Amino acid sequence: MRALAAAIAGALAVAAPASASAAEAKPASAPLRIALDRLRAAGIAPALAAVVEERVCAALAEVSHAEVVCPSDVEAAAALAKTAMAFGECQSDECLRRVDALRSADRRVTGAVERGEKGIVLSLQLAGPEGAAGARVVDKLPEDVDALVAEIPAVVQKLFP
Repeated sequence: MRALAAAIAGALAVAAPASASAAEAKPASAPLRIALDRLRAAGIAPALAAVVEERVCAALAEVSHAEVVCPSDVEAAAALAKTAMAFGECQSDECLRRVDALRSADRRVTGAVERGEKGIVLSLQLAGPEGAAGARVVDKLPEDVDALVAEIPAVVQKLFP
């Protein structure tokens, strides 16, 4: 059990900077960091929403050439922190600060994937530094899953004209 807890604590140390101040004190050559917030889903199956979200996250990295933090990354780090705390590996809120540091980003992307009268619609909003509104895109996606997945990078590209 102790070995498992030590492995979890080690994984947390690798997943995020040692402290929140370490995340703020980025070197000048640090890449742009973009965080994708969980996409709001309405009228579609949760499995399809998850596929769209993962593809949007991957497309963000491909298109922007930035370091991208996906919702699944944050969830995994939070689960590791919770487990490490349960096993006594984190005696303070250090593990939670690491999760917060992982979530920090220069820019955020929010959005939704919804089925409406016109079909499946993906809307994305890029927020600039300090939450300033950036580019926004709203596109209808194909009903076929393969075509839908193939279309997502083109939609994401519109956030970075």
